[in-house]
Amino acid sequence: METVKFKYLLDDHLPPVETAVYGLQWFLVTVPCIIILGAIAGGIADGDSAAGQLRYLQKLFLLTGLIMLVQVLRGHRLPLIVGPAAVLLSGIVATQTNTTGGAAYFSIALCGLVLAGLSWFKLLHRLSRLFTPRIVGIVLLLIAFTLLPTILNLITSGSDNPFIQMAFAMIMILLLLLGQRLLPDILKSTLVAWALLVGSLAYYTLVAGAWPQTAPTPAAAGGWQLAVDGFEFDSVVFISFLFCFLALTANDLGSIQSIAGLLGVTDAAKRSNDGLFVTGLGNVLAGLLGVIGPVNYSLSSGIMLATGCASRFPLAVAAGALSIVAFIPAIIAIFSYVPPVVIGSLLCFIMCSQVAAGMLVLGKDLATSGFETGMIVGLSLMLGTLAAFLPAQVTTAIPAVVRPLVTNGFVVGITAALLLEHVIYSKTKV
Repeated sequence: METVKFKYLLDDHLPPVETAVYGLQWFLVTVPCIIILGAIAGGIADGDSAAGQLRYLQKLFLLTGLIMLVQVLRGHRLPLIVGPAAVLLSGIVATQTNTTGGAAYFSIALCGLVLAGLSWFKLLHRLSRLFTPRIVGIVLLLIAFTLLPTILNLITSGSDNPFIQMAFAMIMILLLLLGQRLLPDILKSTLVAWALLVGSLAYYTLVAGAWPQTAPTPAAAGGWQLAVDGFEFDSVVFISFLFCFLALTANDLGSIQSIAGLLGVTDAAKRSNDGLFVTGLGNVLAGLLGVIGPVNYSLSSGIMLATGCASRFPLAVAAGALSIVAFIPAIIAIFSYVPPVVIGSLLCFIMCSQVAAGMLVLGKDLATSGFETGMIVGLSLMLGTLAAFLPAQVTTAIPAVVRPLVTNGFVVGITAALLLEHVIYSKTKV
C-alpha cells in the first residue's frame, strides 16, 4: 500500500509552537465528542442533578485524557483520538429502565477486563472470524439506528412547542451538512465544536427568546465517587454488554488498522494488540469511575490528511489539556448551557457519518450479493430499531430476567445479524 506524504511523520518531534497549535486542534476535535455523549450518559446517571452531571463530565474528561496519553505513548502509539464509545451509550440507554446504573458500569468494567485479558494473551484473532464485512457494516448502522429514540428525546425536550425544536434541529443538521461539503478541510475537523457554540447562541436567541439565568454550581474535583450507587453484578446486563464490546472491539481494531495502513507502519499487529489492551484497561477504569468507556475514533485520518501532520506527540498535548480541564469544573460548567436540542442535532449529524461508514463497508457485498446482503442488513436493522422503540407497556410485560437483553436494540440487532450471517447464510458464496 502506497503511503501518503506528510509534513510531519509519526515519530517526529515538532517545534514547541507547532506542537501547541496542532495539540489545540486535536483538543477542539475531542471535546465535542466528550460533551455530547457525556451529557447524555451523565443525564441518565444523575438525572436532573446539575452537580452530578458536572462531576460525570469531569471524570470523563480525566479518563479520556489519561487513556489518550497512554495510547499515544505506550499503547498503539498512533495519532488516534480517544473518546466515549457510542455503542456503550446504546447499552447504557437500553438498561436504564430495567436495572440500576451500577449494574451497567460494573459490566463495563468486567467486559473491559475480558478485552484486556484477550489482548494480553493474544487471543483476539479468534474473534476476527465473526467480524465479516457485513457484520462490521451492520454494527456501524445499528449504533446509529438504536440511538434514534435518544436523539428524538433530546430534540423534542425542554419546550412546550416540540415542532419548533424539530424545525430548528432539521435546519441545524442541514447547515452542518452544507458546512461539511463547502468548508475547507482544516475547518471541517472543528465543525462540531463551532456548531456547539453557534447552535447554542442561535437557540437562545431565536427559539428560547431568553438566556439561562443560572449555571450549575461547580463541584469540587476531589468530590468524585469511585463507583456509582448500586455497583453490582447482573448476569443478563453483563451478557448484553458483551455484545456491545464485540462491536467496540471491531471498531477499535478497525480504527487502529486504518491509521496504521495509512502511515505504512510495519508492526501493525503489535500496535493493534497493545492498543486494544489499553482500551480494555480504560474501560475497566471507566466502569470503576462510573462513566462511559473509551474507544479509538476513526475520524483521525481526515484531520491528518487536512493538516499534513501525522505526528503522535501533539495528541499527548491534547490529552494533557483534557486531564487539566477535568480539575477546572468552572470550564466544564460552561458546556451545561448547551441546549438538549443542539446536543441531539449534533448526535444525529455524527450518527449520519456512522451510517455513511456502514454503507461504505457494505458497498462491495451489496454489489456482489445484493439481495442476500439486503435481507441480512434489513432484518437486523428492523429488529434492532423495533426493540429500541418498544413502548413502556410492552417493556414492562417482558420477564425481568431477560428484559435487559430483549429491550436492547443493539443486542437484538447484532444477534440477528450473527445468526443470519453465520448460520442461515453460512454456506452461501458471497
